[in-house]
Amino acid sequence: MAGGADGSDASFDLTPMIDVILLLIIFFMLSSQFATSELRPVDLPHQEGAAAASESATAKLVIDVDRAGNYSILGEEISLDALATRIAAAQGSTGTRHSGIVVRADRAAGAASLNRLAERLAKAKIANWSLAVAPEGS
Repeated sequence: MAGGADGSDASFDLTPMIDVILLLIIFFMLSSQFATSELRPVDLPHQEGAAAASESATAKLVIDVDRAGNYSILGEEISLDALATRIAAAQGSTGTRHSGIVVRADRAAGAASLNRLAERLAKAKIANWSLAVAPEGS
């Protein structure tokens, strides 16, 4: 009997594959929200900034500066010396200079805090970092 003469057709059930795809979509949606929820709430200055970076150039390190001039990474408060050590350690492990550093400074933070951070980044030979702003009208 040649293929199919007995009335049985080979079929492929897509239901398990669709279930796996939906689970992956849910996982990535939730994990991306966890990444943004670890950032401290910061009142960013309202300015017209550059266009948002492409997905390939996303921030590798986000430094927050709060109203009091304290620094934090992923919600963990950190001193300026410890911050410099962490940046140096990250550079040593990857062998590259961080070009994906984003500084999120509160509008009410003193300029001196931002200047001290900029000096530390310059000492670490990091000249390419970004200052986050909120789009005007938001």
